[in-house]
Formats: sequence, structure tokens, C-alpha cells
Amino acid sequence: MTQPRVLVASAFEAEMQPLTCAYAAASMQAQGVEAVGWDAHFQPDAAPEGPFDLVLVSVQQFEGLERGLALAGELRERFRTTVVAFGQYAQMNHREFLGAADAVVMEEPELISDELAQLARGTLALEAVPALMTSRGMRPRPPRRRISVSTPARGLFPSLVHYPAHHSPFGLMGNIEASRGCHHKCTYCSVYGAYDGGVAVYEADSVLADALQLAEEGVRHFCFIDAEFFNSRTIGAGIVERLVDAVGPVTFEFTTRVDHVLSYPRELEKLVSLGLRRVTCALEFPSDRILRIFDKHIDVDHMRQAVAEARRIGFELYPTFIPFTPWVEYEELLGFEDWLVEADLAHVTDPTALQTRLLLFKGSPLLSSPWMEDIATVDRGFWTEWTHPDRRVEELWQQRRSDAEDAGRVRCCVKC
Repeated sequence: MTQPRVLVASAFEAEMQPLTCAYAAASMQAQGVEAVGWDAHFQPDAAPEGPFDLVLVSVQQFEGLERGLALAGELRERFRTTVVAFGQYAQMNHREFLGAADAVVMEEPELISDELAQLARGTLALEAVPALMTSRGMRPRPPRRRISVSTPARGLFPSLVHYPAHHSPFGLMGNIEASRGCHHKCTYCSVYGAYDGGVAVYEADSVLADALQLAEEGVRHFCFIDAEFFNSRTIGAGIVERLVDAVGPVTFEFTTRVDHVLSYPRELEKLVSLGLRRVTCALEFPSDRILRIFDKHIDVDHMRQAVAEARRIGFELYPTFIPFTPWVEYEELLGFEDWLVEADLAHVTDPTALQTRLLLFKGSPLLSSPWMEDIATVDRGFWTEWTHPDRRVEELWQQRRSDAEDAGRVRCCVKC
């Protein structure tokens, strides 16, 4: 039997080498399938030659949503083959994707790689693949288990050195991941919208193997792109410890919540001894009122305490913010930069953070919140546009947005 060919195409993955696609491609290779990779955002004019027996289109972030939808339709037309979309924004917009693709994976694609390979071979019908949403509905998801892949197929995509996002203040950065999803339920967050508090964890050996192959390329600084590093208190730390044992000194960074910075001092002290340099924390805005709306379970005092704790332990707390929301007051915005100085965060806050505006993506938990009752909104399909009741807030946002565009920086989040 001829080996089936599967195209794994990335619509957008935070301007980094598309790791999710590399894992999906490797899982197909493990099933005896010839996998071809294509970063359609980074190399839009380098579409691979067909034919293909199956096309998988990855849609991980809002910024790639419209591109991913168009890509699914174009590839189905070009190759006259079955097209399946996957990723958190494909899941949250599965009804729209079913107009351009034949199905949407409502699970991690690695967990159904065997069935997807059978689909590519023509030995299993589309509607018989578990966790695959089609126009006829969805078969049940397979039992939850850890994502296990020998090593992600990074070689199918351009080298890290060609992606500007991989050149960091710490040297060539490698993007690795120990889990998907997040067990927290912050109401503004797209990860919550897609995973509903669920978490998909990798086998530690898979993550370590990926880190080792990155180390062979010269990487010594690693960025865990997990939405929440402490989805597990042990997996990430264990991976780093084994990595240091294998290759020697490294540096790394990750994302976690303020309350974890305050609750896990021993773990953080150990991680600093292993090379931790930076921890990204989503602080959102220094307003207890807005933090309650976002269900952050922290207050402004916790932010200050976390900054002090980071300084004591020995890592940089790198903050992200969403200053423009329907509930912020104009005077609060005018005082925001002064607060950054007072909190000793001005020197580490990216200017992009000063203009970030709340995204009400389709399926956002906030859309059904009583906090939205008096807010003027317009349904834009994939997102809901909101207008602040104070015209001055909108004018200030337009000014800061223009400044960010002039600087070429308008986004800050890897997962949204």
C-alpha cells in the first residue's frame, strides 16, 4: 500500500516555529504517514506540492483565525481532499470552520493520530473518527491520557534562527511546552474558553526529547509556552533538572499566576538555582474591581507582594496588562504609568501593554456575564466589539494604539 501523505499547515503560532504543528506531524509520522509541514504565516508563498490524502490546519490564536478559515477552504479546493482543522480557535469556532473544512478536532490531535492515519489511508470514515466534529455531529472523545510523541518534527519547518521571535535577550530561544490548557478560569481568557478549565499534559520524556534536540541546535534559553507552568508542580521542574544534567547550564522562563509566585517559594527558589530568569504574570490592571470581574482571585496588594517576592527569590517578574476594558475609568488610565513606576514595574513593562484592549472573542465567558449588561456591543462574527461609555477612554486607546503600530508592536500574548 502506498504511504499516505498528510499536510500539516500552521495559520499562525505567535510568530514562532509552529510547535503544535510539529507535534501533530510527528504523531502522524509515528503512524507510518508521510507528513509535510508548512508555516503559512511565515512562508505564505511556499505552499507545498500535492497531492495529499489529508490536510490538517492548525488555528491556535485569534490572530490566525481568519487566515486559518481561508486556508482551510483554499487547501480543500486546491487538493480536492479531506481538510481537518484543529487548535483552540478552530474548536471555539467549529460551526464556521465546518463551512470551509470537513471536520474540526475537538481534542488534542496526537490522541487520535491512529484514527487520523486511517482516515488518510481511506480505511476509516470521517464520521467514525473520535472527537472529530463534522456536519453530522461528533463521536465521543477518546479516554484522556498524556500526549506522548518521540520528538516534535521541527525539521519540517524553517529553522528557529529564521524567526525573529526566537532571538531573545538571553540568546537563541527554544519554545517548549509541558501542558496545554489551564486549570484556572479567568473570564477574559481564550484558554479557558477553549479548555473550560481542562488540561492536557505531555509525557515528560517527550518534552525533554524536544529540549535536547533544541540544545543540539545551540539553544540554551528555553521558554515554556504553557498558559500555566504550574498546571503541574513537578513536571516542568523535573524536565529542567534533567535537561541541566544532560547539557549543562541553561536559562529559561515561563508563565504563571501571581498567586503561584506567592504560594510556591520553595519551588521557585529551586527553579532559580536551575536557571530561571523570567516569569511572565498576567496582572491585567491595578484595580480590585476589574480583577474581580476577571475572576483573577488576586488583588492589587498581591501584585506588589509578587514583585517583592520575585526580587527576593532572584527572577524578573515580567507583567502583561489589559488596561482598556469596558469598566476602566479614564482617571485610572491616566494614573496607570505612575502606578507602574510606584510598583517598580515600569522598567520591565513592554510598551505594548499600555494599549492592550480586551478581546471579547466568540465564546468568551464574559459575553454572558452581568457585567456586560450596560455595555454597547456589536457582533463582528468571530468577536464582539465593545465601546466604552466614556468617549475619552476610546480616544486615549486610539492614540496609544497608533503609537504601538508605529513601533511595530501591537500584541503581547502567546496564547490568545
